[in-house]
This record gives sequence, C-alpha cells and structure tokens, in this order.
Amino acid sequence: MKKIFMIALTITILIGGSLYFQNQSSYSEYVRIQDDKTISEELVTVDNPKDVKTENENPGNEEPPEEIFLDVTPDVEKTPEDIALDKRLDADRKSNERTYREEGRTGSSIRPTIEIPTLSIDDYIGIYKTVDAYMRENSDRFSEPADNGTRGSTSDPRIQNILYAEEKSGIIAGFEDENLVAWAVKKLDGAYTNLLLGRTSAGEDWQVLSEGDVYQLRKEISDGN
Repeated sequence: MKKIFMIALTITILIGGSLYFQNQSSYSEYVRIQDDKTISEELVTVDNPKDVKTENENPGNEEPPEEIFLDVTPDVEKTPEDIALDKRLDADRKSNERTYREEGRTGSSIRPTIEIPTLSIDDYIGIYKTVDAYMRENSDRFSEPADNGTRGSTSDPRIQNILYAEEKSGIIAGFEDENLVAWAVKKLDGAYTNLLLGRTSAGEDWQVLSEGDVYQLRKEISDGN
C-alpha cells in the first residue's frame, strides 16, 4: 500500500513539475516578446519621432524642390520607343563613366542608323576646345571639363538623324553634314545635355548653336512645328 502511495506521489510530482516548467517557459517567452516589443517601440520613438519628417516624406501641400523640374521638357509626348531609348542611353552613359574610371576608355552599344561624317583629329581638337570653353563659361551648371568619361560625341540616333537628314531646317538650315556635330555632356546635377555645334566651313571655329535634350533640339531644329 505504501509502495502504491509513493508511486502516485512521484507521478503527481512529475506532472506538477512538468506543468510548472512549461508555464515558466511560456511566461519567460512572453516576457521576452514584450521586452523586444518595448525595445522596438523605444527605437522607433528615438530614431523617428512622430513630429519629425523623414527624408522621403513630402507633407501635404508643400511644393517639391525646384531642382526636380530642371530637366523636365514641358509638353513633350514620348513614344514607347523614346522611353526605351532614353533608358538605354542612360545605361550606356553610366557604363562609360565606369569604364573610363576603371580602364580609361569609352564606347557605345548603340549604333548609328544614318551615315555619320568622318572628322579629322584637328576637327576633334576644335570641338573639344569649344565644348571646354562653353563648360567653363557656364561653371554654375558644368564641372571643370577634365573627364572624357562624361562628355563625348552623342550616341543618340534621334539627334544624329536630325542633324544629317537630307533636308535641314531651323537652326541648322544651310549647314553641311561635316559642319555639324552634337556633344553629350554631363551637368553638375547629374543629368546629361547635348551641345549642338556648327561651323561655317572646314577649318573654321566651331560654335555652340544650341543646348538641350533631344526633345528640345528636335523642336528648335524643326522651327517648333
């Protein structure tokens, strides 16, 4: 009888201990979760108080910074082809910046769709001289012209097709193909623009006829029509 009593007592102790430790374990887990939650809330409160705006927040009716609109060409309708080519040009330029820094060379994966005039070394020297002078005269928008990874003959086939079409209008009317060139240059704000250069004849100095993206130049060259 005593033996049976001892066995029952042992079983009771084991069951009770198991339940106690289970409850203790659950309680500890609960406490840990609550502690983690409290710590997280404290971090949120300290790192991002409710009355302080984060960097990406734009409160209700405040106007966005003016810089956002600097490179937006108004009233421009872009075709799907335009959008795709703009993205490809952007990737091409970033690749050139990287390969020039790392390897000292540039190139383009975008091939002309029209015959491009062949220029001599002297022609290129004159172009660089004119582009560099223009950048220095507009130092508020351009960096010191020292990096060939961020400037060079444009690879945008849309501009090439405008410049070297059989019939020229607007600001390039009367120019021969060999006396026209477009140079892509990176601005201080990180965007690229195109300098449209022309000269009266071979051997003469190059002049900047206009500056802008393909949509602005397209409008100027077509007299806005």
